[in-house]
Amino acid sequence: MQFRSLFKKIFNKEKEYKDVTALKLLNGYANAYTPFSGNSYDDATVRDCIDTIARHFGKMRPKHVIKEDGKIVKNANDRLNYLLSNCPNELMTASEFLEKVIAQYYTYNNAFIYIKWDIALEKVEALYPLDFPLLEILEDRSNNLYARFTFGGGERTAIPYNSIIHIRRHFNRDEIFGDDNSRIMIEDLSTLKAAKASIVNAVKSFTSLRGYLKWLTTMRPGDMKKTHDEFVNTYATNNPSGIASIDNKVEFHELSTKVTTFNSQQMSYVRDNIYKHFGLNENIIMGRYTEDEYIAFYESVLEPVAVKLAQEMTDKIFTRRERAFGNEIIMESNRLNFMSVASKIKVCETLIPTGGLTVNEIREIFGYAGIEGGDERMISLNFVKAKDQSLYQTGNDDNNLKGGENNEKTGNENDNA
Repeated sequence: MQFRSLFKKIFNKEKEYKDVTALKLLNGYANAYTPFSGNSYDDATVRDCIDTIARHFGKMRPKHVIKEDGKIVKNANDRLNYLLSNCPNELMTASEFLEKVIAQYYTYNNAFIYIKWDIALEKVEALYPLDFPLLEILEDRSNNLYARFTFGGGERTAIPYNSIIHIRRHFNRDEIFGDDNSRIMIEDLSTLKAAKASIVNAVKSFTSLRGYLKWLTTMRPGDMKKTHDEFVNTYATNNPSGIASIDNKVEFHELSTKVTTFNSQQMSYVRDNIYKHFGLNENIIMGRYTEDEYIAFYESVLEPVAVKLAQEMTDKIFTRRERAFGNEIIMESNRLNFMSVASKIKVCETLIPTGGLTVNEIREIFGYAGIEGGDERMISLNFVKAKDQSLYQTGNDDNNLKGGENNEKTGNENDNA
């Protein structure tokens, strides 16, 4: 698929908003936002952290549901559900879409998603995560907000803020944007780079020759310099073996140098400072987590962002009237996937007798494909509603009988007999 201009492809239906001015915030006109350019994403440790969160979040399943009294009563079968669960736009899959949003969220502490509307149908046509060097918040005379994006190719467009899904991290000092990482991460990143550089220098010093030449004969300054330069170029600069050979005109005296490097505890301390910034530990990064560790990771890192993104998508995609009728976006995740087999068995033993799981849901928990007719719910006959227990045990609905009525009737019949 080829486009002459991706900018025109995405924003071709957006009209120009010319009568807009800079929004004055409570603390002045600081309405411009520039993503943090500290190159934190280019550091291997930081990227490992962001990639870990993004990969796991990519397993979430966004869904359009309809709720009533806080309970899901219907999974909406519409184009929006197809976009959310399959391809939010023609450039990426649903999992890639979520990974990109989360990568931007943790890199810049802000993530922006453009909602492209089908004006004729009043439906969402596509969702695009946006990456840009400059964003300005504007307003018109009716106090409507706009986001004016300037992209790397020089193109610029203003979009109504209610057509932008915007989630923020460290949302504190600014009224619209999340605080960037420039102040809190620069020190840890500098320390980490210094630690890595010390290790590289130590490796290089293992085969390097350091010392001085002592001349055993009298030589002219020019010959001395020539011999010195030849020795350095041959044995000191390009000498992977660390060995040199000289004749009887000169002696080489080695200078021992001790290169100090970070030990394992210091390196772990530096990396842990980066991990803590993202709420991670080494086991989560390396994928060797326990069940309890993953539950903690899900509840402390993944779930809060899922709630935040789902609420913002619900607010921006649906009108107030649609939200009043129960339309909502949720982030669904099968948390049983990371449980141990023993824990899965316990869950099934608990839910199967009460009809809490279908056959196909049970098979999915253990990684098996569904079967035909597997969506029927199985339930144990050992359970009954509390109000129906008399009917279940005796065949008589005692709830409709008054106390002593049955006994009196039986007694009268016996007397007549």
